[in-house]
Amino acid sequence: MSTDSIDIAVHAGALSDGLCEQLAVVGQRGIAGFSDDRPVSASLVRSRLTNALTGAPPVLVLARADEELVGWCAVRHPEPHEARARLWGPVVDPRVRRSGLGSQLLREVTGLVVWPLVTTDVPVDRPGAAEFFAGAEWCVLHEVTVLRGVPLPRSTAIAGNGVGLDDLDGYVAAAARQFGGHPDGFAEATLRLWRDDARFQPEHLLLDPQTGSLLLALAQHNEASSELLLAELWAAPGARRPLIRAAHTVAARQGLEVVRAVTRDDPTPFVACGMTVMGRCLIFTPPGDR
Repeated sequence: MSTDSIDIAVHAGALSDGLCEQLAVVGQRGIAGFSDDRPVSASLVRSRLTNALTGAPPVLVLARADEELVGWCAVRHPEPHEARARLWGPVVDPRVRRSGLGSQLLREVTGLVVWPLVTTDVPVDRPGAAEFFAGAEWCVLHEVTVLRGVPLPRSTAIAGNGVGLDDLDGYVAAAARQFGGHPDGFAEATLRLWRDDARFQPEHLLLDPQTGSLLLALAQHNEASSELLLAELWAAPGARRPLIRAAHTVAARQGLEVVRAVTRDDPTPFVACGMTVMGRCLIFTPPGDR
């Protein structure tokens, strides 16, 4: 595919269903075969790019070649009490990689925003990805570990979830403060943010009321694959493994193909539950934003 005919333009306004589908297709192509490969759907794209509490659409830049979407980069507006806005991308169709398009998209979108930024997870095993941000003088803020496991039915002492709990907001906020280290304002808004995620289901919020611990698991799928993502584990040491095992049971009962975890913490509890380290990801922030 020739890069001579690629047009870059800012998208203004809300995200249509058709555009979300196009963003999902290019996004799926971009991660295929790497450690962060996972099902991408239009509903997932919409929920991840749109501000959960205000409904504000993202700052979005699109690249098209003969009307076909071949790349995009977006910034989701920061939620109240978030220190940084989230950068998604640049996402570039494999057919036009190493053409300079990613750099163009990054420059364009960052020139449109005034907030401090942080990237989504950048896999170390994706050729050139970490070097791309390092070359733009972005700095590593965090490193995370990616793990995968096979859903297998297991007996577990922890089977509780958030369904029917009288004060689920209070429970989640307390866990966010105690185990996640989040400030009060963010902690109080956490459950509202989670509920806006297209992958959220109340029965996948696993709880250990004795310790106030929780594990947030998010089911995602498209026509090709499915998984249960262990997204947040805010737990006392003794509750971590039982919660992880409970999530594997949930995945098996629902016929999901893979259990995946992304964690900044020690991956030992996940490995002890049969999960395998698949790779590492880096999270970057622009120069001066650290």
